Amino acid sequence: MYQLKKALHNYTENEFLEIISVLYAGELEDDAVDELADFFDEKVKHPEHRDLVFYTKECGIEETPEAIISELKRWYTEQGLPCFKPE
Repeated sequence: MYQLKKALHNYTENEFLEIISVLYAGELEDDAVDELADFFDEKVKHPEHRDLVFYTKECGIEETPEAIISELKRWYTEQGLPCFKPE
């Protein structure tokens, strides 16, 4: 598993996309899935937190890693907050 960083803005967009893609491919152990869920609850400021990943359709977005990244970027931009660090 990836060593999760302290904040979303410590990732490049591609780094975080890779993590979400691995999750969607079913390649994470249960403890790694739990760790990622906790990261979303604690470190991701988006009001849907872990639901963005685990209940994506209910959040009104497509169930793809790319759609999750797009939604994070959209919301963070609207809030005037940094999302991902530059590539």
